[in-house]
Amino acid sequence: MKWLLIALLALVGSVAVAIVALPDPGYVLLAYGNYSVETSLLVLAAVLVLMYVGVRLLAGLWRVPAQLDNWSQRRRDRRLQRWYDDAVRALAEGRAERAERWLSRLLKSQSAAPLQAYLAAAQAASQRGDGRTRDRYLQLALQRQPESEATILIQQAELQLSAAQTDQAQTTLARAHKLLPQNARVLRLQMQLYLQQRDWARLRDLLPELRRSRVLAQADWQKLAIQVYREQLLGLSSAADLADLSSSWKQLPSPVQEDQGLLAVYIEQLLRLGAHQQAGKLVRQQLRRFWDPRLVYLFGDIRETDVVAQLSQAERWLEKHPGDAVLLLSLGKISLRNRLWGKARSYLEDSISRQPMAETYQFLATLLEQLDEAEAAAECYRKGLALNVLPQATGSLASLDSSADDSATLPVSRSA
Repeated sequence: MKWLLIALLALVGSVAVAIVALPDPGYVLLAYGNYSVETSLLVLAAVLVLMYVGVRLLAGLWRVPAQLDNWSQRRRDRRLQRWYDDAVRALAEGRAERAERWLSRLLKSQSAAPLQAYLAAAQAASQRGDGRTRDRYLQLALQRQPESEATILIQQAELQLSAAQTDQAQTTLARAHKLLPQNARVLRLQMQLYLQQRDWARLRDLLPELRRSRVLAQADWQKLAIQVYREQLLGLSSAADLADLSSSWKQLPSPVQEDQGLLAVYIEQLLRLGAHQQAGKLVRQQLRRFWDPRLVYLFGDIRETDVVAQLSQAERWLEKHPGDAVLLLSLGKISLRNRLWGKARSYLEDSISRQPMAETYQFLATLLEQLDEAEAAAECYRKGLALNVLPQATGSLASLDSSADDSATLPVSRSA
């Protein structure tokens, strides 16, 4: 189209020149020393045009070798790009061997291969489970592009984590953290590493950085913090020092202390260490703020010195929450522990009528044995066992525990 337009313009121009110049072609005299040339203006113009065209043709011929080189380079680049696209497609389809074959051909054909090619080759080798070849590709990438060390280390750590090579990943992430101390991707990988290792102490130390860098949404950070401190509290289950437990609890951030599931774990540890008065006081404080079945259940396990006050408190709660099966169970346990057989039987039977639970049947069976009602006790044991066996009716206490676990569990993907 371009050359057609140029030819059309040349034709129009020549016609215009002919119309103007034919009546009077003009006269040109060129003299130099003893030499002179006489011609018409039209001929001189034609000669100049021909000279210009000739110079352009010579210049074009001069650039032919460079143009051939450029054409050859573009053709080679298209071929390499096609190999890379085929490799990426094969990698996405899970055909790691085919992807690595294409990438290996690309790396051999191009001395300055792009970084993505080395990283993709390492990923293909990792999918095949060949860690040595994976690391060799990454080392080659580091040799060719040392300025991209941080990027290469991040990719290496991701692949090591996906292969469950936590020790190697920890070393790699330590190097990456020195290069990029506030990088969100590095922090997320460190979080995934510590979760895999169940290293709650290091994960606790990482929490402030995760919060400052906003690697996680606030809700996810809160869940992670609760999970970390919950595991640490459970880790104190073998400790026999109440002071250590209380000190660890006081060190928790205020938002974490307010989590009901974590608070229930702390109260369980207090009861294990015999701090019943402290546990009772804490349960009362929390239930005034928020009614939680887990804390109501634990109140039935607390052995306060003033039994009458404890029983009266639970009965006042029953007036505000009539028909609460968990509270009725706790009332039954307190009454049974203090040999108040009539009250215990009434509360346990009322709890069963509202929500049958295996544990409630067990306590009622124990009471009936005390009252020499062997047949009724055996029937309670049978019904309680049936609730434990049937998955759809395991009892609400197990569901309370699972809800506490769910509230303190962070959903984790294999990526940041």
